[in-house]
Amino acid sequence: MALDFDLQDPGTQKTIAAFLVPIVLLYAFFHFMVKPRVNDLEMKEKEVATLRHQVEVTQNGLRRPAELKGEIAELQEKYDELETLLPEQENVSELLNQLSAVEHQSKVYLVGFNAIETVDGNGKPYRANKYKVVFESGFHQFAEFMSEIISLPRIMSFSNLRITMNYDAAMQEENEGLADQPRHLRVECVMTSYVFNTPGSE
Repeated sequence: MALDFDLQDPGTQKTIAAFLVPIVLLYAFFHFMVKPRVNDLEMKEKEVATLRHQVEVTQNGLRRPAELKGEIAELQEKYDELETLLPEQENVSELLNQLSAVEHQSKVYLVGFNAIETVDGNGKPYRANKYKVVFESGFHQFAEFMSEIISLPRIMSFSNLRITMNYDAAMQEENEGLADQPRHLRVECVMTSYVFNTPGSE
């Protein structure tokens, strides 16, 4: 039995768009944002470990302190910059403030934020703090939110991304004139922030 499938029909086009757009967004997000961020994490953690070693060697060197002062200051400056990306401790309050600022700027609605677990780096010098994040937005706002989060002065990543249509909110937008702040997508994901695993820390 043949199906009557008219591509010229606006309803059919809307259905296809609702199905294909999230898939395209997911592919672009993981390919252009998550993968480079993971590579960046691996490079930064190696650089942090190298700088720690260089600072220790410099401080314990046999040269006079006056000769070492400039080199120590330069290395400490680089280390401080890297520590911003990979802090030694998680500051949840600061993380929530950053999320709130990004939420307001990108015009999404954060409706859920829960800590899940902390995962050791399996021998690597970092720990991964995982949070379940739920927000509502439009397609454009979703992309801007993810871009802004990745641009924060922290090494972060997203996984287990699940996008569903929020039809009730879409109808409300039409009735209340909220087209500039759409909520027709409901996005659930796991957000991971990374902290430096100092020797002896649990």
